[in-house]
Amino acid sequence: MECQQLLIAFCFYSLFIIFSQQSQLTYAGKHLCARDEAFYLLQFKQELRVDSNSEYCDNKARTKNLSWNVTGDCCEWDGVTCDGFTGHVIGLDLSSSCLWGTIHANSSLKKLGHLQRLNLAFNMLSDFPLGNNISELSSLTHLNLLHSGNIMHIPQVLSNLSKLVSLDLSWHLAVFQFGQTTFRSLLQDLTNLEVLLLDYVNAPFELPKNLSSSLRYLNLQGTGIFGNLSESQIFHLPNLQVLILGENPLTGTLPNFNWSFSGSILALDFSDTDIFGKVPHSIGNLHSLLYLNLRYCNLSGSIPESIGNLTAIRELRLTGNSFTGNVLSTISKLNKLVHLDLSDNHFRGSIPESFGNLTAIRELDLSVNSFTGNIPSTIQKLNKLSYLFLSSNNFEGSIPDIFANFSELDTLDFQSNNFTGPFPDSIATLTRLELLYLQNNSLTGPLPSNISRFQELQILDLSFNYFTGATPPWLFHLPSLFSLNVQHNQLTGKLPNELKSNYVEYSNIDLSYNKLQGEIPDWMFSTSMGRLDLSHNFLTGFEKQVWHSGFLQYLNLENNFLQGPLHQSFCDMIYLEFLILAQNHFSGSIPGCLGNFSSSILVLDLRINNFHGEIPTFLPTGLQYLGLYGNQFRGQVPRSLVNCTSLEALDLGNNKLNDTFPIWLEKLPNLQVLILKSNLFHSSIGDLESEFPFPELRIFDLSFNGFTGTLSSNLFKSFRGMMDVDEEKPGITRATNRTHRDYLYHVSLVIKGNEFDMRITSIMTSVDLSSNRFEGDIPNSIGSLRSLVLLNLSHNSFRGHIPAEIAKLHELEALDLSWNRLIGEIPGQLSSLTFLEVLNLSYNHLAGRIPIGKQFNTFPNDSYCGNPDVCGFPLSKECGNNNESPLEHDDDDDDDSFFMSGFTWEAVVIGYGCGMIFGLLIGGLMFLFEKPKWYVNFAEDIAQQIAAKKRRRQKKRRGLRMN
Repeated sequence: MECQQLLIAFCFYSLFIIFSQQSQLTYAGKHLCARDEAFYLLQFKQELRVDSNSEYCDNKARTKNLSWNVTGDCCEWDGVTCDGFTGHVIGLDLSSSCLWGTIHANSSLKKLGHLQRLNLAFNMLSDFPLGNNISELSSLTHLNLLHSGNIMHIPQVLSNLSKLVSLDLSWHLAVFQFGQTTFRSLLQDLTNLEVLLLDYVNAPFELPKNLSSSLRYLNLQGTGIFGNLSESQIFHLPNLQVLILGENPLTGTLPNFNWSFSGSILALDFSDTDIFGKVPHSIGNLHSLLYLNLRYCNLSGSIPESIGNLTAIRELRLTGNSFTGNVLSTISKLNKLVHLDLSDNHFRGSIPESFGNLTAIRELDLSVNSFTGNIPSTIQKLNKLSYLFLSSNNFEGSIPDIFANFSELDTLDFQSNNFTGPFPDSIATLTRLELLYLQNNSLTGPLPSNISRFQELQILDLSFNYFTGATPPWLFHLPSLFSLNVQHNQLTGKLPNELKSNYVEYSNIDLSYNKLQGEIPDWMFSTSMGRLDLSHNFLTGFEKQVWHSGFLQYLNLENNFLQGPLHQSFCDMIYLEFLILAQNHFSGSIPGCLGNFSSSILVLDLRINNFHGEIPTFLPTGLQYLGLYGNQFRGQVPRSLVNCTSLEALDLGNNKLNDTFPIWLEKLPNLQVLILKSNLFHSSIGDLESEFPFPELRIFDLSFNGFTGTLSSNLFKSFRGMMDVDEEKPGITRATNRTHRDYLYHVSLVIKGNEFDMRITSIMTSVDLSSNRFEGDIPNSIGSLRSLVLLNLSHNSFRGHIPAEIAKLHELEALDLSWNRLIGEIPGQLSSLTFLEVLNLSYNHLAGRIPIGKQFNTFPNDSYCGNPDVCGFPLSKECGNNNESPLEHDDDDDDDSFFMSGFTWEAVVIGYGCGMIFGLLIGGLMFLFEKPKWYVNFAEDIAQQIAAKKRRRQKKRRGLRMN
């Protein structure tokens, strides 16, 4: 805001010079205004409609037209200016006068034929004043309609006002559009026009190559103009002082600033355009330049040293480009700089001692670069600073105690660097500080025990450091603080039970990932608290069992030692959107009153607790995530979930639910995660009924249940969420609202053989049907899931061949088909799966050569154990006509016995080919669970098979030598 005020200040200064030169007012005498013009003004007053509720209504300005009366001299009326000799009305200023409606074409305003200046800015007009009759005000030199309402049409006759010197049509509530002819006429044909402000009007036309040479101040920001700046004549306007073209799709490069009037340029703004290339060395010729804005362009290269010649410059903004090199020593010459923004580039190097020369600077932003080294002590000379941003660099060392004289500092942002050492004591002297960001560093030691001078501090972020020791009371006693973030530190002790009387209520507190103990005090559930995160601590309970939650919208108490049933206060949080109580010791049943959240709650996360009973039938209908994993729930999945049409993730895993597959969930249009693992589900999945079932499903986990039957050939054809890889797709990662941080969905998945409790990513896709009793063929339709990452069908009774269609799963990273009854060869097409890291085909009845090449050269022997007819690398068994005959297998083994044991003794014997130690280890483990007789029989069987195998090998070797 201060930057804009600075720009406006010096621009208005230049306008004042222009206007003062144009003014023809003299005050040698004083005359009453013409009677007819006074009558026209009073008539105009009757036409006006005043709306005091308008957002632009200024009560002081309202008196301008209300003070007009019949008896007074109209030259004395507020907002009216008369010629000092003739008494004619030449100026009318009704800005911010709460005017509403339309100034019609027949308004008496048009009869003021001597009117030169008309200011209707900051009103609520519904059309252009006078419409086409504006041309009757032929003496107009200055017309100001800035922010004057919902003007939708600009009359073409406006370009007939040949005496216009200044025209301001910028910033309207409705974005009106110029006619192309009118737009060009204003820029080319008004030969007296010096000031033209059209910012944020809709003019999506090519920038004219020829413009009126009288232009001094041109603002076309956000108009939509396009073209190549390199081809424009705009840089050859002889009187140009201010040029603002930002936020337009302009291309080209910056010109060589060698024109004859370069010494008169005051301001240049090409921000948010598509200009590219380097900043020319000739930029140093603009000796009078006060303001340069090149933020968010496509500029690159180093900044020329000639920029040090801009000794008059007050504001320099280069943020959001690809500038490189070390520019700070050159910049340090610009000792009149008030605002310097070099953020979001690739600048490097350290801050030189000479930076202390910038004694006039109020805003310094070096964030998001590659600056290194320590902060020099000379920076303490910059005692006029209001904003200091050094975040996201590689600064290191201790933060120096240099802030004692920074009496005007409002914002201090040192986050995301390599700062070490303690909390600087001199920061506590910053009495005007409102925002303090020190997060993501390596600051250590205890926080100061008493900081009482932060009376205006509003936001404090010390997160992701190594602060230790007891939580200092001042953290909760600062009168203006409403947002406190100290998560991911090592603070200890208890939270205070009460606060001082000057306490101003918080809206956000995040103390997660510390070592806080004891009870949660009642004041944390105050009426203004919007977000409270105390997760991952050692908290044991609540100070009171009943508290007033006010407007709490986000509550995260995950991973503490909270226990007991959920009491009534949880149900009284009528504005709550995120309730996260996972990994505690809560018990009892879920109270049915949680259904009161039906209009607001998005996330209900109760994972890994001791809840029992049945899942309530009355659940919040607005749910996006329901996590009940790792509890003791029984019964069936409530059919009322079908009403939760916004549901994206449902995790009911690791409970005692006894039900058939809830096929009615297929109707949920947004369901992306369905986890039913480790329950007592049974029977077959059945045929899907909807035309487009499970259209967004990306994680499907039914593992460790008792599902039976065959898989329908159409099952996977409906999982469109797994069919296409789209990294731009939001995916399943989060639920969010307008005011709080995203909540990353949390699930438990088996990934590449190991179970992880994890926050899932947007591209995670998984199908896990392992450890059930599925049988029959694996459907070929599995090949349609082209973005699938994890596929686990192990420990079932699938028969038939491995579908070659699996080779179409080009994103696949883990494939587990072990412990089934698959036959035939391993499809050679699988060697095309270049992302495959884990493969387990063990304990089937596969045969033939292992595919060669790419990922298949990296898999160990264990990937193929229990398949005696498989040969080739990496197994020691070579393929050829002289291979020994395989051991016999009984394909008629009882399927239930196969499922219950997880493997057969015969398979373990075959496992000898993958290592005798491995086979005996498995047998030894079984000794713990079976009768010794089984182990004895098993050992004898192994000995017989080993002996027979050795005899056959010796016989073959003798035969080979004889040949």
